[in-house]
Amino acid sequence: MGDAAHPMMPDQSQGACQALEDAGALGIIFSKDYDFTTDVKKGLELYQKVRKPRATRVQGASAGARLSINERIGFSSNSTNPKYKVANENEKLTIEEMNM
Repeated sequence: MGDAAHPMMPDQSQGACQALEDAGALGIIFSKDYDFTTDVKKGLELYQKVRKPRATRVQGASAGARLSINERIGFSSNSTNPKYKVANENEKLTIEEMNM
């Protein structure tokens, strides 16, 4: 998912993690147990609406980590170590958010 112009970078080991989340989302959307939809087009539109914001944030954090160790996912939420500051506090991705 994410932005096709900026692929998921390997720095945060998130490619496989995001693939698992994608599979889970697709499984729920098209599962008979949840009855969201049987229409493939509508199901994929829902999938994109649900998954794209999170995948894009993870992708951004992964790209940031390529530039600075301080941008690594979760380091920015370590309040006991002042050296772990991100370039933009509004765009940091905390370990808590990743584990939701």
